[in-house]
Amino acid sequence: MREVIITKEPVVLNGNSAILPKELIQRLEESRAEELRYQQSKQIDSNGCTIKPAPWTELKDNTFQARFEWTADKEPEIVDQNYKPIPDKQLSTLSSIKAKLIFIQRGFSQNNGETIGTCLHLKGLQVVSQD
Repeated sequence: MREVIITKEPVVLNGNSAILPKELIQRLEESRAEELRYQQSKQIDSNGCTIKPAPWTELKDNTFQARFEWTADKEPEIVDQNYKPIPDKQLSTLSSIKAKLIFIQRGFSQNNGETIGTCLHLKGLQVVSQD
């Protein structure tokens, strides 16, 4: 079962990306390795597949920029500090929200298994402040 991850401290979500601390990325790297092993086990020729880069890149000072995904039909649930849904609040590439993020890392396979990787699927966020 995929681990549900909640950021301990609020982070700023700019569009679909956020800066995450090294400690959280270390957890993500461990679960990424497991997800990739699982995806490879489903392939007929696991040696012939291309592995997409992780959905995060190192910046500086032990911080990383992570990219999140969601689909229009399953947008992340957005709640306030009292866990009450914020009606009509939607995320966009222009939004900048300080929030605790709730997400999972899931593996994927594309092109009949020629390419595998992982993505960070944003499930929800608890808004602390928004610009």
